[in-house]
Amino acid sequence: MTVDYSLPKPELGAPVRVSPFIRFCRWGLLFAGIAYGMKRQRTLEQRETAHRANLRAQKVIWDEEQKKIATQRTREQLLQLAKDVNVPIPADFDTQYPPA
Repeated sequence: MTVDYSLPKPELGAPVRVSPFIRFCRWGLLFAGIAYGMKRQRTLEQRETAHRANLRAQKVIWDEEQKKIATQRTREQLLQLAKDVNVPIPADFDTQYPPA
């Protein structure tokens, strides 16, 4: 024996005619939203392009700073290593690893 769990279908009335004013407002708001979205996209795109150009310019500066820090750290580590192992520091050490 099977049980039918389906709901009875409601009876729908005749479709209501939507007024032309409401239709005009709906379409108008749709197109206004599309126009706003396009304008907003353009604005955000310009802002992001300027931000990326700024980051590109800053990256060069940051890379130089990191290179200086790495060179200084290497110099300090080599001096400490020479001190720990009791190895004399070469005469041309300052030309190879200039102090900051």
